[in-house]
Amino acid sequence: MRTKWIIAAALGCATCVVLAFRKRQQGEERPQVWDKMRRLMDDMPEDFPPRIMFDNLAATRSNTERILAILEHDGSARFEEEATDG
Repeated sequence: MRTKWIIAAALGCATCVVLAFRKRQQGEERPQVWDKMRRLMDDMPEDFPPRIMFDNLAATRSNTERILAILEHDGSARFEEEATDG
């Protein structure tokens, strides 16, 4: 009896995995979570604490992307400099 339950549970899990994989492959164009949150937060008042935190997260994210771009540019410049020196 216990073996039947284990097999049924395994089949159920496998079915869920297959359905999730198929849904992901269909390529549904859904708005990104970040964009959806941005639209919701734009409707909130300026001094609403979750909006303040969200705006800080957005600023931090953009700063991080800018820092990474600078570092990548600096790293590629160093690599080219070492290649020409060697």
